[in-house]
Amino acid sequence: MAKMMKFRFTPRVDDPSWKPDGLSGRSARALTADDLTFRCFHVDVALDDGENEIHLRTPGLPVIDFVLMIVQMHRETASSGAAFVESSQTQDAITTVRRDGTVEMTYSFSEKSSRVSLRDFDEMPTRALHAALSVLHSAHGELRNNRYLVDLPGLVRSD
Repeated sequence: MAKMMKFRFTPRVDDPSWKPDGLSGRSARALTADDLTFRCFHVDVALDDGENEIHLRTPGLPVIDFVLMIVQMHRETASSGAAFVESSQTQDAITTVRRDGTVEMTYSFSEKSSRVSLRDFDEMPTRALHAALSVLHSAHGELRNNRYLVDLPGLVRSD
């Protein structure tokens, strides 16, 4: 039975960017796509498919890098029926195959696999982004005005 995928992002205590004064005097509002994708706001990622909680093997992936990985996974699966995507820095990978109204997901970082409905799969990029923005805005309210993050929902929806 296909389940709904949930995302949990836990800020890394060893990443100073989560701390109120951890951006080395830079404004959260001024952070660039490059900063947010590769340098700041590392998290531990857990995926909950309703049956299993699956953790990325490598700790400390930038949360926006993971969201962009999910967006790319959705795009490739929607256009070709299958995908192989990996995070930019850790090479944690997810493989998908669309079959009979569901999408099967396998992981380089877990022996477990997940099966989600096509409808739920279509919601995954938005759900991942909302979870990421929630944790980011909790840490730095000023990120609500960061131009890249403000524009990111449009990129995800255009998917």
